[in-house]
Amino acid sequence: MPPLRSILGLSAIFITAFLFFMIMLMPASVVTGALPEAIDNEEGLPRPQLSGLWWRGQGDMEWQGKALQIRWEMDWHWLTPGVQVALHTGPIHAEGWIGADWGDWTLQHWRAQLPMDLINDFMPQGEAHGNLDLALASLSIRENTIAEATGTLRYQGGQVSLGPGMEMPLPPLDGVLAMTPLGPSLSITGPESRPLAHAQVEGKTLTLQVFRALPLLLGMGEEGNTEDVIFSTQHELSLPDANAG
Repeated sequence: MPPLRSILGLSAIFITAFLFFMIMLMPASVVTGALPEAIDNEEGLPRPQLSGLWWRGQGDMEWQGKALQIRWEMDWHWLTPGVQVALHTGPIHAEGWIGADWGDWTLQHWRAQLPMDLINDFMPQGEAHGNLDLALASLSIRENTIAEATGTLRYQGGQVSLGPGMEMPLPPLDGVLAMTPLGPSLSITGPESRPLAHAQVEGKTLTLQVFRALPLLLGMGEEGNTEDVIFSTQHELSLPDANAG
């Protein structure tokens, strides 16, 4: 008869393996089963329909009145736990990795296609139409501060409206997101890599500068040095507190 110690050891191994496989094979629908029939918000959105496993699956849900498809898979980057996520709703496509480590957040290798309609509300005046391609190499938020930000964006070109009867074509534009000694910055350039605008975040202050080249590109303004700053504004950013409970 095997000694008691061996029996207990084998039992512990069996129980551990059993629990491991039970957890790994837990379906994603377990998450939705714990949710109420309608999420507690003003719109009373129905709970999402998920399938697959909790660590790798897909689902359908509703977001701002539109159908949203999502896929996810657990993916560790070194010692940081994270999830590879893909989102699709209408003309919006986004895919990348997001991880969290002791309250710090990291996004890596994100690619997204967005319609300009989504960001028109943030423009000081006018509207732009067309598509925006975003490639975010890395974004790290530590202690409620952007610690790293690198990436590029590309506006494919389209129509811009500055008011009734003031529509004109806008050529493709490029943007570079990078870190400076002050913090993250975004530089927008036009044809011939001519600087059009520059945004800089320092602490919780956003500074936006527009160069003369931008109105000239739109057939407006007076001739002069295209790198002259003709408009500058600052805004205090309201960043959420990651440690708030």
